[in-house]
Amino acid sequence: MKKIFLVMLSLVLCAGLAACEKQSAARAERSKPRVSVTTQVVQIRRAPAPNADITPEGHLRIDDIEVPLPEDQRLQLQQLFGQLQMVRQEALATAPADPDNRGVKLQSNPQIDALRDQLLAEIAPLKPYRESFSNISGERR
Repeated sequence: MKKIFLVMLSLVLCAGLAACEKQSAARAERSKPRVSVTTQVVQIRRAPAPNADITPEGHLRIDDIEVPLPEDQRLQLQQLFGQLQMVRQEALATAPADPDNRGVKLQSNPQIDALRDQLLAEIAPLKPYRESFSNISGERR
């Protein structure tokens, strides 16, 4: 009886550990630096820094506080938003349907790279988010 109990206990513990590892992997994936492109905003994430958002109008908000920018930089952010939206739309048009509505990996292009490099060089509050641009995803919403 004790042997059966020990075997059952070890099976339950193994199943619990497997579930924890799966959750840890999902949490690690969510905490990776990335750029998330939706219809309404481009969100730049990099833990432990606060999220940075680029709006369709070219406004930059970090931790929901708008960063004052000159008009030329705002226009560049607006262009970056537009370029990322075009890449997102193209990727979603060719991506297979997903019942879980997971995002799709986006590939940068030379226009996005040039705008990104220029904006990261000129806008100091964006500099900590450089690594995030290596992981761009297009959300289905």
